[in-house]
Amino acid sequence: MTIDHLKSAVIKEIDRLKPEIINISRLIHSKPELAYNESFAADILTSFLRKNDFKVERGIGGLKTSFIASAKGRRKSPSIALIAEYDALPKIGHACGHNMIGAISTGAAIALKNVASSMAGKISVIGTPAEEGGGGKIKLIEKGVFKNIDMAMMAHPSNKTRVVGRMLAVVEMTFTFIGKSSHAAAFPYEGVNALDGVILTYNNINALRQQLKEDVRIHGIITEGGQAPNIIPDRASARFYVRSLDMKYFEDVIEKVKECARGAAKATGCKLRIDTRETVYHPFKPNYVMAEILRYNIKLAGLKEDSIGEKESMGSSDIGNLSQVIPTIHPEFAIGKRSVVNHSPEFVKAAVSKFGVDMMIKMIKIIAMTAIDIFSSPEKVKEIKTEFRRSNG
Repeated sequence: MTIDHLKSAVIKEIDRLKPEIINISRLIHSKPELAYNESFAADILTSFLRKNDFKVERGIGGLKTSFIASAKGRRKSPSIALIAEYDALPKIGHACGHNMIGAISTGAAIALKNVASSMAGKISVIGTPAEEGGGGKIKLIEKGVFKNIDMAMMAHPSNKTRVVGRMLAVVEMTFTFIGKSSHAAAFPYEGVNALDGVILTYNNINALRQQLKEDVRIHGIITEGGQAPNIIPDRASARFYVRSLDMKYFEDVIEKVKECARGAAKATGCKLRIDTRETVYHPFKPNYVMAEILRYNIKLAGLKEDSIGEKESMGSSDIGNLSQVIPTIHPEFAIGKRSVVNHSPEFVKAAVSKFGVDMMIKMIKIIAMTAIDIFSSPEKVKEIKTEFRRSNG
């Protein structure tokens, strides 16, 4: 069977599976689950995969809501993993469209297995919990889950359609200041104001921003600031995210931000505790050979890529860590108007809208066709791996 015939067959198979894929996406959307608690979503996705004769292993890497589902071809190599995400955001639900991501990867993998099982290579779906801050992929990488995977793909809903979008490294830090309580009117001189430490930290960071590179982002909130105006706060805290495109510079900025807090503690006489989240998200490193193959299939599917640079509108994700380990692509697809942005109530609605669902089905076809092109070309596989090695220096 030619590549064109394979692509036609996989498109027909996706159309056949379409009602079930849409239902899975909507079910996950209807029951949003937070990081590491995505039992319902993992159950639905793995049941769909088992029903279609995938070998499924749950709880990989010691994470109870993770999974790997595998279908073998004629050879074990190349091994392509389609990445599934399915966690939601606190209070707002599926405002990042992860209900779609799980459906896309499982739908594409099943269609490929059903019509292209004779192809060389292996297709897997790897379920990765807790993208929203929990760093599930990082923990799976550390446990060796990806050691036999040659490359990875996933597609993410967005307010734009873009093949390559860069992502920033990110770390979360919490600064807790400990002072001394006192009556704010009668005995202010007996107190040590922890809230002043937080406010000075905030202002120090604002001043620091003037001397930072343009890709750096620092944003934070005050999480604790006292109990009553007439009591000098003996405890106050703030939580900050620090982001950067360059890992080495990122580490320098982290230290500068810590110095902002240390200076505030010294100025106010407070004690300071700094807590840094252990899961640090790394910058995303796209594989441009894979990206060009996907770009070709986007055109083949009749979609138009939006005119937006790869360094515009950069967020962060633990897919960045995976991209540092194996060749990876992470295309975005618009599910609404440009004004409908991720992490908004409008995006929650878009993730089950007719337009959004239509775009999801198109992306399943694009991902599947991209996999066919890669499986069919040992030369492209070699180019993908060569580019990855060179990008690592």
